[in-house]
Amino acid sequence: MSERPPSEIDDRARRLQRCIRDLATLNALPSMCIGRTPDEAIEILYDALPTALSSDLIYLALPGEGRREWASLRGEGVTGEGLAELRAAIAPGPDESGAFLIPGVGRLWCLEAEVPIGHARGRLVAGRATPLDFDTDRFLIRTAANLVGTTMETADVLDAARRKDEFLAMLSHELRNPLAPILAASELLARHPVAAREQRIIERHTLHLTRLVDDLLDISRVTHGHLELRNERVSLASVLERAFEIAAPLASRQRHTLNIGNAAGITLRGDPVRLAQVFGNLLTNAVKFTPAGGQIGVSIEPSRDSVRIVVRDNGRGIPTEHLGRIFEPFVQVQREPNAVRGGLGLGLAIVKNLVQQQGGTIAVHSDGAGRGATFTIELPTVASIPEPTVPKTPQTWEARNGWRVLIVDDNPDLAELMSEALGDSGYRTAVVHDGHAALARWDEFLPHAGVLDVGLPELDGYELATALRAAHGPEPMLIAVTGYGQSSDRARAATAGFDCHMVKPVSLNELVRVLDERIVRAAPRVSP
Repeated sequence: MSERPPSEIDDRARRLQRCIRDLATLNALPSMCIGRTPDEAIEILYDALPTALSSDLIYLALPGEGRREWASLRGEGVTGEGLAELRAAIAPGPDESGAFLIPGVGRLWCLEAEVPIGHARGRLVAGRATPLDFDTDRFLIRTAANLVGTTMETADVLDAARRKDEFLAMLSHELRNPLAPILAASELLARHPVAAREQRIIERHTLHLTRLVDDLLDISRVTHGHLELRNERVSLASVLERAFEIAAPLASRQRHTLNIGNAAGITLRGDPVRLAQVFGNLLTNAVKFTPAGGQIGVSIEPSRDSVRIVVRDNGRGIPTEHLGRIFEPFVQVQREPNAVRGGLGLGLAIVKNLVQQQGGTIAVHSDGAGRGATFTIELPTVASIPEPTVPKTPQTWEARNGWRVLIVDDNPDLAELMSEALGDSGYRTAVVHDGHAALARWDEFLPHAGVLDVGLPELDGYELATALRAAHGPEPMLIAVTGYGQSSDRARAATAGFDCHMVKPVSLNELVRVLDERIVRAAPRVSP
């Protein structure tokens, strides 16, 4: 066997070394694009490809709307007519020598690879003034095309996720605006007990909806099961009462009989809203999957340190092959055409997650299609002995009289309800609806506290707080009222000079409590 000449061996070694060097450069590109927007990612890739591929020419065209075509020739960007000429030159393919004739440049030897982005395909062409090596260069260009595709697809997905999170954060903020006056009106109704039962129902479900809206602010908590759960004593009877209120309207329309066993004297430790969500979800599912006029029951089986709650229906049942996956996200049992519509197959996955996070277990049983279904939840219980509390004596109307509070909110309904509630409690109030009016009214009214909406027009709440601190120092108490409740929002409020950060919908009772603590009990912070 003849040996290769030393020059050929040296040449192959040099090509291999260059291939390893360029491959290392290419593999570093995705890490440089982490956290970047798609536009930023493509700029990084476009700038790096000529060096990474040791090429005089780079032409990159990606699928999608907008400007998705880039080219550089000997380190200079190609745009306009030059880009059109380049595209036309490389469109028909190479000549008989394997080269492309580039206007104004001459012949370049090029290789091409598809750029995969999902189901679509882009195009990467790289070339240089000397013939390319069809082993190493072809491998490098194909690798580069795949890396560009993967990087851009990842950037597009992350950008869509960022946009979704921003939309959900804005949506939750907008939902809080109408919730705030509803809760305020409900609390004012409670002071005039003409319709006490109806008021309690409105308040409970407003608070329930508020907790669900809160989840929209941080969608990653939901998708990763990182919901914050309260840990407090709660009676099982009150949890089932809330769950009944969730399911009863639909059950009534379907003419179902809904029976709930006696849960008196059973105390759990957990999150009352989430526990109500668990049983409300199970009852609602039972209603949906039970033909009209069905029977749905909840039985209670207490033991020494736990309780078993069994939700049964005589509905459509669950086929045996679905039982093992019924708690997985997006799993839905095939429904009959006349079944009640609704749901994405997330409810039972959420139920299982919530039950497990509160120390319980859940199981399902069905004898098959048309035989009904039974869901059994077991939760730990605690002794039903009230926890000792040292109640603080509430402030009297007389104690609050003379303390002035300026309310600044561009929602007139909410501002007037806050003013009425604080006025009924003894505080003197004034109301304005924008930041500039607040600055003028402050000097006339000389309030001891300001309740400031953050999302004010023109001069927002942060700017208003900063201006008030500069003009009046640290003495007035400033309370931020906002639809945004993330830690970054609280930090921004503190930086602007706020003493307290309250997320809409604000409980009027809580607002009165905060004012009592911070200005009335803290006297003589300032004299009335």
